[in-house]
Amino acid sequence: MQRKIPIENLYYLLCYAWGVSDQLDKVKVDGEKCHSLENLLSMVLIHVCDRLLRQGLVREYRFEEQEVEGVRGKLNLAETLKSGKHLNGRTICQVDELTQDVVINRVIFSTLKRLMRIVGIDEDIRVRLRKTLARFPHIEEIRVTGGLLERILGNHPGHLTGHRHHGVYLLALNVCKLIWDSTLPVKDKDGRLEFVDFTEDEFRMNCIFERFLMNFCKQHCREEYPEVHREYIDFQLSPFGMMFKEAGDALPMMETDVTLFNPETQEKLILDAKFYREALVSKYGGREKVRREHLSQILSYVMNQEDRSKPHTLNASGTLVYPTVDEDFDFSYRYKEGGHRIYVRTVNLGQPWRKIEERVKDCLLYTSPSPRD
Repeated sequence: MQRKIPIENLYYLLCYAWGVSDQLDKVKVDGEKCHSLENLLSMVLIHVCDRLLRQGLVREYRFEEQEVEGVRGKLNLAETLKSGKHLNGRTICQVDELTQDVVINRVIFSTLKRLMRIVGIDEDIRVRLRKTLARFPHIEEIRVTGGLLERILGNHPGHLTGHRHHGVYLLALNVCKLIWDSTLPVKDKDGRLEFVDFTEDEFRMNCIFERFLMNFCKQHCREEYPEVHREYIDFQLSPFGMMFKEAGDALPMMETDVTLFNPETQEKLILDAKFYREALVSKYGGREKVRREHLSQILSYVMNQEDRSKPHTLNASGTLVYPTVDEDFDFSYRYKEGGHRIYVRTVNLGQPWRKIEERVKDCLLYTSPSPRD
């Protein structure tokens, strides 16, 4: 893809990938105002923080050892006697304190601080960052690591599941992770940071597009395909010879990006997301063609998932889905004379979002054999 994905569409893509599409209408993204990725993420985090500060940050109980009048909480008898505080009617106790100075709020607060150091942030957005920071209660600034964010997000964050702002926090923490992953120190500038354009990283964008497809299908295609999941497929190879066991253990397993299945109609479709700058490639200036390795991969999924005891696997279809910003094509193929069909589809991310939604549904829902087939 040569042109950039419009900022508004990138935000929608990220929300679906993060599993927070319910927050799409809660944060309005102005493509002209947020003309760069760092400004986009700053404005999203500002809007989210404004909501959390207005409606209440999450609180947790935290044990703290304090010197108190009398006894409160759990008495630390040894320390009390050792210090002699009891002689003056005071004790050292472990006290339950309900506080907002907890790890998830620290992550968000520290990310706002980090945004203040990014060189490319517009001055008016920087002013809004300062105002938002000033509204926070006493929160400790911490060094946010990838491991910390993975642990929090890996639990979705578990302790927030019952919290009325669970989705808002999930959006905020994903934005924080993307900011920390995409910033690097600027050479020769004390403490300043630069934002690295993550959309230039094909591997990262492929992961985002893959998760977008999965969550979009779960939300919008349940009627046509009630079952949406990843599927593990074994190669249909049987080991033999002297190293029988070793040969069997050496076989890898395939994992689909998205597998869709309708138990009632017995229709099965495997999707493979492919985020590449160029959907088609040409050799020596010749005609553009579908990438050989991509066709081989989707064919491998379709052929190796066959199971004679499950008739629907003998007619399963596979679709390569390419995001683009400037072209559309629909290629359809039949594998030999069997029931398998292979499709190559594009989704133009340069369109208004509603058209993108319609296009993705078209890619998924209009793949059944026509009557004339």
